[in-house]
Amino acid sequence: MVKKVFVSAVIALAAAACQTQQNQPQPDVWTANYNVPFDVMVACLAAPPPPAYQVYAPGYPEAGKARIVFIPANTPQARSEYIVLQMVGNVSMVSWKRFGSIRGLDWLDGEARKRADACAGM
Repeated sequence: MVKKVFVSAVIALAAAACQTQQNQPQPDVWTANYNVPFDVMVACLAAPPPPAYQVYAPGYPEAGKARIVFIPANTPQARSEYIVLQMVGNVSMVSWKRFGSIRGLDWLDGEARKRADACAGM
């Protein structure tokens, strides 16, 4: 009887640990501040990209924050997005997030950074 209770408790704890780990927010791959007004940065990052990529209209979950999905056209499962935050003055903070566990997409992180740098005139 004690053995069954112990095994049941171990299974329940393992299941809870898996759920908690999956629900954790993904860390930013990179973050940078740009001397570009919020609206200008959002419009630039949401502009139509080269044909190899897809971008979706920005979502505004709250004032001063925009989410812009940017993914490779040939790898739609590589969900990734820019998060743009309006900072003090004409400064925008841009964060890049990639979701899931697809490996080997460092090139996508680099392309996303180049796009943000280009929007800032760098």
